[in-house]
This record gives sequence, C-alpha cells and structure tokens, in this order.
Amino acid sequence: MFLHLKNQRLLLFSILALAFLVRIVGIQFGLPNLYHADEPIIVNHAMAYGTGDFNPHFFKIPPLVSYLLFVVYTFYFLIGKGLGCFSTVDNFADLFLANSTSFYLIARILFGTVIGTFTVYFLYRLAKKYFSSIQALISSFFLAFCFLHVRDSHYIYTDITLVLILVLCFFPIFQVLEKASRRAYVLFGILAGVAVATKYNGVIIFVPFILAHCLKNRFKLRSLINFNLFLSASSSFLVYSLLNPFGWLDFRFFLDELLRQGKAEAASGFLHHFTYSLNGALGFPLLALSSIGCFIAMFQYDQKKWTLLSFMFIYYVILCFKSQPYDRYVLPLIPFLLLFAAEGLIWIKEKFNLSNALFFIFSFVVAAPPIVKISLSDYLFIQKDIRTVSREWIERSIPSDTKIALDASVYMPRLKPSLNQLIQKRQAIAAARSTMQLKRIDLLIKQAKQDKSAHYDLFFLSETSPNGKFLFSKPSISYDLNRLKESGVEYVVTSWANEKDKDQFFKDLASQTTLIAKFTPYRDQMRELPIDNLALTGGPFLWDELIARETNGQIIKVYRLK
Repeated sequence: MFLHLKNQRLLLFSILALAFLVRIVGIQFGLPNLYHADEPIIVNHAMAYGTGDFNPHFFKIPPLVSYLLFVVYTFYFLIGKGLGCFSTVDNFADLFLANSTSFYLIARILFGTVIGTFTVYFLYRLAKKYFSSIQALISSFFLAFCFLHVRDSHYIYTDITLVLILVLCFFPIFQVLEKASRRAYVLFGILAGVAVATKYNGVIIFVPFILAHCLKNRFKLRSLINFNLFLSASSSFLVYSLLNPFGWLDFRFFLDELLRQGKAEAASGFLHHFTYSLNGALGFPLLALSSIGCFIAMFQYDQKKWTLLSFMFIYYVILCFKSQPYDRYVLPLIPFLLLFAAEGLIWIKEKFNLSNALFFIFSFVVAAPPIVKISLSDYLFIQKDIRTVSREWIERSIPSDTKIALDASVYMPRLKPSLNQLIQKRQAIAAARSTMQLKRIDLLIKQAKQDKSAHYDLFFLSETSPNGKFLFSKPSISYDLNRLKESGVEYVVTSWANEKDKDQFFKDLASQTTLIAKFTPYRDQMRELPIDNLALTGGPFLWDELIARETNGQIIKVYRLK
C-alpha cells in the first residue's frame, strides 16, 4: 500500500535489529549479584532439576520456563565439558555458586531478549497475514519500542514468554474464523496448553477461541458439542499435563499453592492499570491511539478484531478485580493494544488525508515517549547498582564476622554469611535430610574457606517466626532495637519499606543509633523516600523515577548501634 516489498523487508529487518539492540543493552545489570526479586525462582529451580528431582515443589507459577532453562543449562554443561571448561557436574555447580553471571546471562538473553524480539516478529507476521502490511510494520515498530516490554525483556521470568505464546495463539484462532480446519483446533489446543503451562493467566486465551468458534458457527447451540472442540480441549489438557506433570502428581500441594497465591491478589480498581500500568507502558499518545483503534473496531463487522477485543476486555476486567497492582500484569495486553494503535493511526491518516511522509513522522512522534524512557532505563541498567555500591563500602569499612542486621527487603546489599553461620545452616539441613540443599551448603562452605573477602554474621529483620521458611533468611530477628542489642548486633542496614507498622522501629533507629552512611540512587541527595510507592521487582517504571535517578535500587542507610 505504502511501500514496495523490498523496502518492507528492509524496514522489518531494521525494526527487529533495533528491537534486539534495546533489549540487549544492559542485559548484564547487577551481575553477579541478583537484583531482580523473581529471577532466582526460575534459575534456582532449573539448576535444582540437575539433582534428578523434577518436582519444583513450587506452583505459584508453572514450571515450564524453568524446565526449558534446565534443558538449556544441560547443553551449556555438555558444550562446556566438551571444551574442557567443566569435568564433572560438581564443577558446573561450583561455577554457578561461585559466580552465576553466565547462567543468568544465558537465561536473560534467550528468555528475555531473543523471545522479546521474536514477539515483535510474530506480531508483524500476524498483522500482515490477517490485516495489512502497513499495520504490521507500524504495530511491530511500536512493540519494538514499547517501554514495558523492553524493560522486562531484560529479565528471566515467565511474562515475556507468555506474551509470545499469546500472539502465536491468534494464528489458529483466526484460522478457525476463516476455515475452521481440524488442524487449527489442534494447533490452538497445543499452544493454549503451553500458554497455561507458562503462566496460569494464559487460560484467558480460551475466551477469544470460544468466541471465534461460536462466530464461525453463528452461535448455534449444537456447535458446542463438536469433535474439533473436543480435540482442542484434549490436546490442551494433554500438553499442559506433560509440561506440568507434578501439578497432578503432587496435586494437594499444587492446589494449596494456588489458593495461597489467590489470597495475595485483590481488586486494584478499574482505572489503576489504565492510568498507571498501561499509560506508563505505552505513553499517553500510544494509549490514546490504542483506545481510538479499539473504539473503531467495536463498530466494524470484523470478527478477527472482535476476538482480539474479547481477550483484551476479559483480561482487563480480571486485572481490575483479581490481580496485583504491578505494571508487568498488563504485558499480555500490550501487543494487541499496539495492533489497535496502528489501526487508529491508519484511520487518522485516511480521515485527514495525511501524506505518507507525514504519516511516518507521526508514527515516530507517538513512539517518542517510550523511546526516551527506554534510553533512560537502559542507561540505568548499565550503571553500578546502589546495592553494589553499598556492599563494597560495607566490606571496606566494617570488619569481617561483625554482626549485622539486614532489613527484610530485596533492596539490601548482598552480604556474605560467615563461615560459622554456614556451618550452623549445614547442621540444620543435615537434620532435615535435604540432599539438594546439603550439596549447595557444602559448596558454599568450601568457597567461604577459600574466599578472602568479608563475611558477616547476618540477622534478618522479620515480623514472622525465627523458624522461617527460607534457610538463607535465617536467623530472623524482630523489629525491636532492644532485641538487636541483646543479640549483639552492631550494625543495622535498612531500605525504604512502605509499612506503617514499622514506623516506631525506624524512629527508634534514627534517634538511638548513629547513621554512618547513606547511599541513594537519586540525583537529589536529600531525598528520603522513593517517588513510586509500588515496590520495584526490577528497574523503575515511572517517568519521574527514571529522570530522577543515577542508578537502580532504593535508598540504603547503615546505622551503628550506640
């Protein structure tokens, strides 16, 4: 329509190259320290499967990505062994415990950067096949520079993989609308099973599929009793079961995990994810264009667009009433919103008879806000994290084996436990007869004996029982200054926590101890609180946060008890 085929291919290649570039810059952030709250869930489980136990013993998210990562690590080991880098599995595990940088880089690149870039490509293919070439180019360009998608493509987690699979699911959904072939039903079932095995909210993809089936059969009631539907449901169930077998084999624990996870989710309000998450992810111009495109599609007799809208509507309603307030929860909506943003832009071109040159300029203008945010975010990713800065200062300034209490926060510097504490943890593991953890602790003890850097007797501030669930969050100690002194704690390291019930402890800390160091990621050294009240699992999200910062992390304070 606007471009020759050769130029379209050149543009697509440029879009994909830039999409990869903005997702790979800063991919090494934080390493070898782990500063994303959720990444270790995937990586540690992938490594744990190497013991021969493929039960994840954790079902708050499905295990598929960790299973796939285990396969990747198996190839990593075999290649490394062939090259003489490792001779045994223990050597491989030693490398992971000594410096996990290569493991996280492999995971982030494959399941973040590469899959994120593939999503841009398959959105292009979807839009080109079922809509138009220009809509395909524009929507893929928008996704290539979507801030939230780019930022989260730096992480190893389930979200980016799920987004790719959801885009792929719409190929057979649209085929059902066109031909209703048996192959389309089976293909959808396979992809839907993979989606749910990646993240449970992938189950919502059945909404547009059922709608497509009903539209194709003109909503005849008897069409619901259909062999193709049975094949689709069966293949979906089979694939999910194969990819998450311990969900059935350990069903009682699986169900308990799901119920507990459900209790952590609540209503976030109808506008929160629109004004906070989507606005921050896309920027106002793109969000406005998406809204225009969706509104236009509602009044068009286009069944493909109706199926897209059905997914987006149901998913968003569920977000409003049963989710968490964090920005990443809108990621499954992003590709389809950008498809409609391209639709809205094309409608404006035709409505106001814009020239091709003006049309492409306008495309760049509406994409400018997320592009600027990406630049700021990638800049922060390549800076030294404030947690690393504070750890280096502590190791230089506080003698080894000193007793230090750490606030219960992902924003803490990653200090190493003392050899004495590691030996105590080993005794606890031996009593519990945990073979997998015993192997890990033995390797840590071996490294601690050889390592000349500072190690500390660490206490973890907590409101829960000292017999907490996680071994490396022990010993825990209450938010009580007197209790800290009785335990011989000499230093306390804190970070911001939006918890009013701890205000008295922090007031006591400020008035009865000495603040000896403060580390801030902000340009304004006087700032005491973060701009964004929502906890950051990874990098910052809001404009104000990105502009105000010199690095990632939160404000860290070190107190010496008097």
